[in-house]
Amino acid sequence: MGRKLSSLALFGTVLAGLFGYLYYVPNSEGVEQMDRIRLLNAAMKLIGFVGKASETFGFAPAWYVQRNSGLILKKLKPAEIITDIEIRDTTIEGVPVRIYSPINFKNEKAKFLPAVIFYHGGAFYMGSVDTHHPITRDLARQTGFIIISVEYRLAPEHHFPAGLDDCMKVTKYFLNTNNAKKFHIDAQRIAISGDSAGGNLAAVIAMRFASEPISEIRPRLQVLIYPVVQFFDFMVPSYLTPALHIFHFGRGGQVLELYTGKSISDDILANNHTSLEQRKTYRKYVDWSFIPKKYRQVYKEPITDQMEGNAELIGNAKLVLHRDISPLLVDDSDLAKLPPTYVLTVDHDRLRDEGFIYAGRLKANGVKVVHHHFDNTFHGSLTFLDGLFELNIAHTMLNDIAKYLKENL
Repeated sequence: MGRKLSSLALFGTVLAGLFGYLYYVPNSEGVEQMDRIRLLNAAMKLIGFVGKASETFGFAPAWYVQRNSGLILKKLKPAEIITDIEIRDTTIEGVPVRIYSPINFKNEKAKFLPAVIFYHGGAFYMGSVDTHHPITRDLARQTGFIIISVEYRLAPEHHFPAGLDDCMKVTKYFLNTNNAKKFHIDAQRIAISGDSAGGNLAAVIAMRFASEPISEIRPRLQVLIYPVVQFFDFMVPSYLTPALHIFHFGRGGQVLELYTGKSISDDILANNHTSLEQRKTYRKYVDWSFIPKKYRQVYKEPITDQMEGNAELIGNAKLVLHRDISPLLVDDSDLAKLPPTYVLTVDHDRLRDEGFIYAGRLKANGVKVVHHHFDNTFHGSLTFLDGLFELNIAHTMLNDIAKYLKENL
């Protein structure tokens, strides 16, 4: 009897510990709807655990489990009935896309609508048109515009620049007047947009069109949602300050390792991937003075610029400083060529400060910028527009984006 009671006590202790681990969400003061966020956080922790276990026991790599978990969660949602927009999956220049169109506008032969080309986020190795369907669907509903969601190739099966090339092909296609007309799109009124890694792709593409003679027509706007725009400085305050993070899969260098196909160690988070000479060259691009002072109370200025990096890591990570991966690392004269820009940042986000720097540098160089910052929410929160984890802040942010597009496109 005593052994049974001991076993029950041990089981109860383990169960209580597991529940406490799943329930606990640090740095969540002021964040609303914590009941749902705790459930979401628990789900992400479980996905992370399953991924690690799968990789440890040789079933599938953790990144594969993480990628497919999003599709599994989507399938748990009830089937939706859509009657107000037409949704069509097709291919453009060999790249799968999903196109959202108002139902009745095609009856008006002379009518051509603005369009938004959207590149989904997901750290370059996750995400899809399905995981970001709520965003693109609701953008189509709220704006009345045509939305084109790009199913670009993902790492690590397809390293950089495969996904970027796919997004470029689709964008260039629709910026051709004859091609755009086939889809009732006004090629002069096309915006490009993306969240997180998709925001990176949008910023890179906007820079390409602004700097190179790719086509006569360029994107009219860029809309960047908590974008990643630089891989030079991993010790800005937002990387060092404790925050609520829901998506914390994998080790520090994993994303870049998967994206570039190079061996990237966790030393990168201490900025050991750059030499003293590189730091002298690139520091002016990642200017901390554009970060609001309230975020620089503890970490006031860069602290690693006088330290030499790791030689092997410097060689492996050289590619991440290229402008097609770090679009912030360009001269002011290049930034000045960019189209009007909307930047959305959130408080609980490692990418927060580079968003401030990017928006600040664009403004300083004469680009028309609307930068809206949302406190008390986390990176990736825009995705949760419906289902079990639906968040009010996601609707607030989407409304703001749609309002900007309607007023400026």
